Amino acid sequence: MNKKSSRKKGKLHPGLLRETIVKSVELTRYAIRKGKPDPSKPVMTTGKNLAFVDKGVSSWRFELSDPHAIRPVAERPPMVKVEARWFSTQEALETGIKVVSGGSANVFGAMGCLLVPEDFSIPTVIATPDNVGYYGLQLIEAGSDFVLSSPKYEIALMEYDYTKDYKKDFLMKVHGGGGIFVETHDFPHIHIPTSEACGGYIVIGKQIAEEVFHFTAFQIPYGYALYTPSGTIHGDGTLVGVYALTVADSALASANTVLVYDKDSLEMARNVVPDWRPGR
Repeated sequence: MNKKSSRKKGKLHPGLLRETIVKSVELTRYAIRKGKPDPSKPVMTTGKNLAFVDKGVSSWRFELSDPHAIRPVAERPPMVKVEARWFSTQEALETGIKVVSGGSANVFGAMGCLLVPEDFSIPTVIATPDNVGYYGLQLIEAGSDFVLSSPKYEIALMEYDYTKDYKKDFLMKVHGGGGIFVETHDFPHIHIPTSEACGGYIVIGKQIAEEVFHFTAFQIPYGYALYTPSGTIHGDGTLVGVYALTVADSALASANTVLVYDKDSLEMARNVVPDWRPGR
């Protein structure tokens, strides 16, 4: 006669992947005082997880009234054309370029550099469905359906609060974010301003030849979502306000992230993106 097994049956955790990804992208950044973070002044915080996007292609509707929130054309927006050299983290190390930051202004850690001329400055413009098309982006109006393609990774739609002091008190501090950054990675972004008080800019770039790039800094109007496909050069460190945006677990996905550096001084480039002024 067979005895009944006394071994305890294991329990599955269906939401474990989502919980892990959401936890991995929770960020708090503090103002830098005397070279150190000041815990009494958070300048960027993470809100709730609004939605979760499974791996693969899926259709979504963007609806502001929903608590979960969620065609390239020829028009050319204002842009700067720049000759610049992109060094990955490894390439910067091999070349002897010391890329310095006291922390990660994105979720991916170590960074390389983009060497630009001293007077490099990116023009700003309000995003429209037509002008973002030059970079292969889509501006999606609330109430519209759209297709989101993330074939390699599950991604989470999170709220991030970029305070008005985030740029000056963290991003542009050597011992903070280390300066303006741009990056590429193999999952898409959606950026959604959650109120009319949102402002700032998302930097978008496009390589048009070897060591030649176009850049534009877009303001995303309230009532719209900006869809940035995988592989797009972008940087969202100069946004202001509470935004919902999609992110992936940095332990699974990787990014080629670079700080914008002056090619002569090999230090943080200044005045790359203008400070946000409400009403501009």
